[in-house]
Amino acid sequence: MGLRSALGKARKKRSTAAPKKVAATKKGAPTRAQSTRSDALTRSLVVAAETAGSERLLAVDQAADRLNRFLREHRAILISISPIILAGTKKDPQLILERDGSFRVRSTSGRGKSILERVRPAELVELWVIADLYERIEAALRGAAGLATRPTGAVVAGIGVAGDRGAKV
Repeated sequence: MGLRSALGKARKKRSTAAPKKVAATKKGAPTRAQSTRSDALTRSLVVAAETAGSERLLAVDQAADRLNRFLREHRAILISISPIILAGTKKDPQLILERDGSFRVRSTSGRGKSILERVRPAELVELWVIADLYERIEAALRGAAGLATRPTGAVVAGIGVAGDRGAKV
């Protein structure tokens, strides 16, 4: 019997009375239970992230479809008052609805030059909050009809979620 195996047997006999020592892990290294929990958490996070990404794409797709439908249904009236400046001023427009139903958005090139760039509705709903976009279109149409614009609180009250209980539609 070799020296190492004899020492190993002697240690085993002495250690029966003493409590077993837990093997030390490297500082910061997860234990097996933590690793399993971490793996499960990671998988859950990945699933949630993928679902959020899918929901985002679906929301953009649906919003673009609805905007396109709105533009088609009201094309004649929109053409009659176009171009409509939805954001900015006449001297410095930021967002314009053109006669052909397309949108132009001000963007800045890498060299700092500002240009109006044509964008599709699908791109626009990613750049602008869709409710804000409809609010701007509504305000332009109400203005063209000679009506006052509705405050946001009145719109929110109309759908039953107003924080301002005094708002009237």
